[in-house]
Amino acid sequence: MNTSPQQPSAPYAGSAVPSPAPPPHPPAGPGPSAAPRRLWIPVLAGAVAASVFWGGFLALSDGPRAATTDTRAYKVSTDLCQDASTEAIGSLFTVKHDEDKPGSVLRHEAMDRSECYLDLEPKKTGAGMVTLSTMVTLHKEADRTPEFIAEAESAGYLAKSKATVKKVTGLGDRAYLVSVDIDTIRMTTLSVLDGGTEYTAKLTQSSATADESAPGYDADQLQPVLVKDAKATLAKLRS
Repeated sequence: MNTSPQQPSAPYAGSAVPSPAPPPHPPAGPGPSAAPRRLWIPVLAGAVAASVFWGGFLALSDGPRAATTDTRAYKVSTDLCQDASTEAIGSLFTVKHDEDKPGSVLRHEAMDRSECYLDLEPKKTGAGMVTLSTMVTLHKEADRTPEFIAEAESAGYLAKSKATVKKVTGLGDRAYLVSVDIDTIRMTTLSVLDGGTEYTAKLTQSSATADESAPGYDADQLQPVLVKDAKATLAKLRS
């Protein structure tokens, strides 16, 4: 009889047999992780150098500075409904001043703005409902010019609208008269940009009934009165 000890058979699946422990450190020499580690060194060094340079620049320049614009000595009104001229527009409409609805004022280090909203009563019959909104904005830290031009010259972007755009001379650096008809509503807007100061007067006319076409006065009729009141208002806000 063979009396030699029996060799153990292979372990069954699921038996807890510890696997060999990994070496404490990856082998020295080039390997898959060597290239990324080499790349980190110059990238990190460049970032540190840039940070040091930028920090030194800010220290020398006394910190980052916001861009500023020249508001041409204009000021925002504490009550634009009282200060905005309506003398010329009053030749076509009766202006309804409501003491319970004074103008509003926004003040911020980047921008100041005063606003006024008035109801107008047409002096000619069949002119429908009319409102006048006036706004003066002082852009103190950003150049408004590109957006100002884009908004005026792209006035017909609304679907089913018909727009006319006209440049107006003799007002500020740039001025536009824009008229937009949408169904029974006509909006006529005079916009003026003088340095960082923006003046806007928008007159909105709506027909008395939905069966009527776009109502009231057209842009050619409104331009003289809107321009006259704009000049008077801007002169007062600059005095």
